[in-house]
Amino acid sequence: MLATGRTSRWAAGIAAALALVLAFPTGALAAPGDLGFVRTISYNVPGAVHIGPVNPLDWASAATTRPNGDTVYVVAGGDGGSGTAVPAISSFRRAADDTLTLSGCMGELTGCRPTSVADLYAASAVVAAGSHVYVATPSEVAAFRTTASGGLDTDFCVWDPGCGGVAALPGLASWSTSDHALTTSADGRDLYLYASGSGRGAVYHLRRDGGTGRLAFHGCIGEAMPGCTPIGRTGVLTSSGDAVLSADGRSLYVVARNPGSVTHFRRDLATGSLAEVGCISETGTGGCNVPATHGLYRVTRGAITPAGDSLYVAGAGGVTHLRRNTVNGDLAYHGCIGYATGCRGDGPRGTYVDVVVSPDGAGVYGSAQGPSFAWGAATHLRRSPNGDLTYAGCAGEGLPALCREIGPTGVMNHAGPLLAPGSRVLYSLGVHWRGALTQFARQVS
Repeated sequence: MLATGRTSRWAAGIAAALALVLAFPTGALAAPGDLGFVRTISYNVPGAVHIGPVNPLDWASAATTRPNGDTVYVVAGGDGGSGTAVPAISSFRRAADDTLTLSGCMGELTGCRPTSVADLYAASAVVAAGSHVYVATPSEVAAFRTTASGGLDTDFCVWDPGCGGVAALPGLASWSTSDHALTTSADGRDLYLYASGSGRGAVYHLRRDGGTGRLAFHGCIGEAMPGCTPIGRTGVLTSSGDAVLSADGRSLYVVARNPGSVTHFRRDLATGSLAEVGCISETGTGGCNVPATHGLYRVTRGAITPAGDSLYVAGAGGVTHLRRNTVNGDLAYHGCIGYATGCRGDGPRGTYVDVVVSPDGAGVYGSAQGPSFAWGAATHLRRSPNGDLTYAGCAGEGLPALCREIGPTGVMNHAGPLLAPGSRVLYSLGVHWRGALTQFARQVS
């Protein structure tokens, strides 16, 4: 149990300072944006905070933060049916010092409160909007009502013929696609579901009722998806990836693993509807613009700066910088860092599975893992005024020659999503056996 009052704030300050000191070489001063290990929450891992008898982090797949920042939600989609890990969604209360404490869970996991209709198996994305949390799976979009304190209350599904709500989405049948992406507008009014597979894909616009949390279908646009407006090009929306909305709400970008592309949709602020206006891809598939390097090779995740002037995408070859026109949202290739052909080689030689931008826009952080899960790390990429990136170090496990070791093992080597809900903190999610949430303190001055 966390202490309270002035003593806890003093202790938290000392702990954070100590973590930063221990994370850097003797005599070195931490530069702005550098990371210091604070603690890891996991299950029976030496050196980590024990989560308790119920472990909803096992095979965690995605995480998000409540709009007011006081709660982190983690969804785990299960292990593929062997029975060693079963689906669940969990809530973690975030304290003033950014430490997290498990406050509850729902799902099929013994010890969690059972869901009434939601099926979280193979969940791949989670977002929070207003007082609701939404989870995308291959068979449905599930919703959870939350309490005033951020806890999980009741569940209902909003796309599944068996539970009402949005009974059908054009061209999309349960389990016909997987690894869906989900994003929401800043005001929580519109949700966008990107679903792809079997040579087709589309972005579905779902209008949210602020009171009930129910979603209404408001159109779709895509490639070879029956019932959806066609984009007029092929090969760019047929594989899993990410959906990223700009802070101004005027652009939505779909990142697709194959062929390594980013497709730009212009968004109508009044209606929320989308129109495809361009793309960039590693190979020029679909008539897209071709960058000067192969940095877009197998990209899977994206993050945009608060100012909206840069989009960063992460993939097998590194992190690519796409400059964004803040007037019309158009993208232009502006370099990459990593080991794909043509990129500036620096930092750990591994696969980037996620990328985030700090809320102050000064730092970019990547989640990287080595071959055969030999190591995992959070990398710091310092951002220049024009958005270009410079490698500035890493912290993790299994790569002591390059990264500051955090101590606990088996918690970052199967790298997962990152969360940066505040300028002073970064959370790293371990997504495999046992699961883990690792907290880093971020130097801000």
